[in-house]
Amino acid sequence: MPTHLLPSTMAPIRSLPTAGAAMAFLLAIRIDAPLVRLVHAHSTPALDQAFDALSQLASAELAVAAGLGLYLHGHLSLARRPVPSASAERRVRSAVLLLLTLLSGATLTWLLKHLAARARPQMLIDHGFNGFGLPFAGHPFTSFPSSHAFTAFAAAAVLAKVQPAWRWPALALALAAAACRVLTLEHYPSDVLFSALIACGCAQFWATRVLAPQAAWPLHRPWHRRPSRA
Repeated sequence: MPTHLLPSTMAPIRSLPTAGAAMAFLLAIRIDAPLVRLVHAHSTPALDQAFDALSQLASAELAVAAGLGLYLHGHLSLARRPVPSASAERRVRSAVLLLLTLLSGATLTWLLKHLAARARPQMLIDHGFNGFGLPFAGHPFTSFPSSHAFTAFAAAAVLAKVQPAWRWPALALALAAAACRVLTLEHYPSDVLFSALIACGCAQFWATRVLAPQAAWPLHRPWHRRPSRA
């Protein structure tokens, strides 16, 4: 691709975070509360249980376990072969990308969750309160952003980077998990939308540093001692 075309083609991508943040703000002031009340009016215990079970598939523990398993499997494959396998290297890089995306994004999500101290939707239903508490007030002032939604979108964003053919099914699953957090009255729509922005931003940041062929550090085995210089 000619280099003079790069700025114009990258402009829409760079504008996505701004557009997403603007949409999250619009949801927060216009749609969040009415939608939560609508969901509450049509919710049943059986539906709540089903949606909660589906949303647990986006738990951080499962994502980290998958990343560590892929990382170890890729390194074991590399260690058994005299000539490095491209597929094994790809598995290691994919695992590193997933783990770093989860670590950085989860840290940012945790900080924002406790600094913003937004009340959970259940506070709106029980007490009519839709607002914010003091920083680090704790539950139920931990609505924004959603940790489960971040994990779901982080996995989808990483999969889209390393296996583009799977990007749409991965996005559909992430959207389903995020919707379940809203349908169980755990989060507002703007909470999960902002979580998606965090996930995509972290995945993009690390992808350029992990997936580049010239980047050798992701393939280094931490338990492997380098020979000391004489």
